[in-house]
Amino acid sequence: MKIDFIVIGFIAAASGLFALYSTFGFIGAGAGLAVMVVYALLLKVKPRKVEEKSFFKNVRFKLPVIAILAGVIWILAGKFNFPIWWQIEFVTFAFVGFFYFTLLDWKTLSTEKSNFDWVKRLLATYALASGIFIGVTAQLPQFDPEFELAKLNKPPIKLTGLAGPEVIAAGREVFENNKCFNCHKVFWEGNSDRGPNLGTKQIGLYSEDYIKEQILEPRKIQAPGFDDPKSYKAMPTYYGDDIDDDEMTALVAYLKTMRDPTHMPVEGKFGDQWTWWDDKDVIAEGQQVFEGLHPATDGLNCAVCHGKDGIPMMTGALDFRNENNSDTNKIEGDHTDKPLKDWPDDLWYRRVTRGVPNTPMAPWGMIFNHLYLWKAEAYARTFHDPLEKRTAKRPVPPIPTKEEIESWKTNELFLDPLL
Repeated sequence: MKIDFIVIGFIAAASGLFALYSTFGFIGAGAGLAVMVVYALLLKVKPRKVEEKSFFKNVRFKLPVIAILAGVIWILAGKFNFPIWWQIEFVTFAFVGFFYFTLLDWKTLSTEKSNFDWVKRLLATYALASGIFIGVTAQLPQFDPEFELAKLNKPPIKLTGLAGPEVIAAGREVFENNKCFNCHKVFWEGNSDRGPNLGTKQIGLYSEDYIKEQILEPRKIQAPGFDDPKSYKAMPTYYGDDIDDDEMTALVAYLKTMRDPTHMPVEGKFGDQWTWWDDKDVIAEGQQVFEGLHPATDGLNCAVCHGKDGIPMMTGALDFRNENNSDTNKIEGDHTDKPLKDWPDDLWYRRVTRGVPNTPMAPWGMIFNHLYLWKAEAYARTFHDPLEKRTAKRPVPPIPTKEEIESWKTNELFLDPLL
């Protein structure tokens, strides 16, 4: 009999270690082995004489342990990109367990007087535990089958007769119905950072074909910072079957609105992000745009006026080599007191996309895709702030609020048509 327990225990332990190794690697397997060793040592410890515990003795050890455990659960759940409500649920159940096990260790109120007292107490304990479970879970977000079925049975979106804003609204509906918010934030909206924030990344700068490709073939090109094995497999590949042509058109129209005229695009996972100002690949492509060599911006050559080496070739052209240059007085009230090194992102953007009145600086944003203009700006900055000499990256800008985004429209910061 004893050998049976040993064999079963060995198989269970080996299976557990293998599962930990498959999920977390050697660190997980090592942690699991350490727990098993500690447990085995504890089994060898001679038990003390059982005594009734006071309330203080009952909770003084459990409370700090559960507090630490709740913190670990919260951090791990966030690390694995669980939505915020899931994190709250995990921590809530940890504290429910604390309450329940504290109750189990409570000082005996009365001795059992009959053989059936333990049955009544067992049923009462089960009823109490069930009540706690139901009461807590009832306060958490609920799954509504009828609501989900209604969404599944809803007729597909048809764009016939719809105008621009209606198409965009339909695209947002497609985005929501396909649970895209489960992995992607759109500026401040959403609960998970599992995938790129499509707002701060400014997916709307990219071409419609690129956006469609990212939806239909998500593993063809990985977003910067999301090239690890877990992220590589995170995006489903079945949207080509689930989303019809009209829905795809609407979805792309919605995604094309995700742009920010006040900040440089942001790449990378939350906690390890950077802007295009410090992205060497973006800067390298921006150099091609700046020097008139990029096929997507044929006809644009910033070096004609500003110089290939940063030395202005035309009178009045801004000298990008001088970080203290405050050449902004050509546009009244436009940050005239700020030197070049302190120019905010939106000033770079306006100067390039809208041009400068009464100068050869044309409103290039009416001609060329803004994606490449941002990249040219990232390169232009290197004349006075070389990438190889930087000791720190520019701070990632705060996520714009809903009110700020609305102000972009009222202040006409976007050019029309959107490019």
